[in-house]
Amino acid sequence: MEPSQPTGRSADQDGLNAGEWRDFGAAEPQAEASRPSAAPARRLSATKLYTNAKPASLAVERDRAREIVGLAKDTVTETFSEIRFGRKLQAANLAPVVSAIAASVARSPTALPSVTRFKLHDEYTYLHSVAVCGLMLALGNELRLPPELTQEIGLAGLLHDIGKARIDAELLNKPGPLDLDEYARVQAHTLRGYELLRDSGIESEIALDVCLHHHERIDGKGYPSGISQETLSIHARMAAVCDVFDAVTSNRSYKRSWSPGAALDWMMSTTGHFDPRVLRAFRALLGVFPVGSLVLLESQRLAVVVDEPADAPTTPDVAVFLSADTRRELEPMRVSTRTDAIVGLEVAAKWGLVDFEPRREALLDAFGSA
Repeated sequence: MEPSQPTGRSADQDGLNAGEWRDFGAAEPQAEASRPSAAPARRLSATKLYTNAKPASLAVERDRAREIVGLAKDTVTETFSEIRFGRKLQAANLAPVVSAIAASVARSPTALPSVTRFKLHDEYTYLHSVAVCGLMLALGNELRLPPELTQEIGLAGLLHDIGKARIDAELLNKPGPLDLDEYARVQAHTLRGYELLRDSGIESEIALDVCLHHHERIDGKGYPSGISQETLSIHARMAAVCDVFDAVTSNRSYKRSWSPGAALDWMMSTTGHFDPRVLRAFRALLGVFPVGSLVLLESQRLAVVVDEPADAPTTPDVAVFLSADTRRELEPMRVSTRTDAIVGLEVAAKWGLVDFEPRREALLDAFGSA
């Protein structure tokens, strides 16, 4: 049950208003990172990051993505830590990470985002940054944005929450609701991030803009500037979609994650928050039934979508694991929804599926295309 919140918000609600967050629950506070002993960026190489790898199956790309995400998370963690220690942001350390994530999503737009969905408590901020980077890069491809902007778009996603490195960790870690003053201080991460990038010599207008405006809404009710669709850049509108999607599909201590499909359905039903054109492109990118979605089949079995054939997006392959009628565990197996149609998208909490994320990961690993 969601804790009561005087202001309707907790420390990390990713731009959603109080009414919207009633569906998802309060968010998990951020954890202070310990400073790594060495900068991970110095260990990065094209081989480790699969920058020049050829396209492969979803299962192979997920394996690659795990390595990329692990190294990227270390690099982002180091970046936050250096800033907390008063050092200047070194954007050059992030360039190999952005290139690797861009190469991964070009090979498979869904593999890396599916890997970043499972986040432990103390790594949320850093993996969220990696996830938003990947989603923005994939969305940029879907929107046919100029390829020469790839690095800037990726850097913008990776650094969109960098201002949280300048927010008091005790406030970000607060487990309960925030009062109005505390919430205003948390909101300041957008301006602090912008100032940090500017003072570090970041010249990318896209990165600066996204850092400042990723919590804006097209109806003008966002923050910090309250600007609407007419003046909100395409990149900030992309970031708003990617930021919220990753937030609501990630497990946090105060809420369970929604499946990608259920989250997309909810986002499509909202008004005033997202640019409809960008959101439609995002849905097209992830598919009708995104990989990782929890679905109910006509046979009254629950299953996880494990692969989406490009030629048949409405009939993906799934891995069944539970009887909806008896709630009895089934021997997991891969089936085609061409013969056992999908009735609809489901939410794990509805079926009492506690700690569903590890099970989803296991089914994707076992039954994703080899």
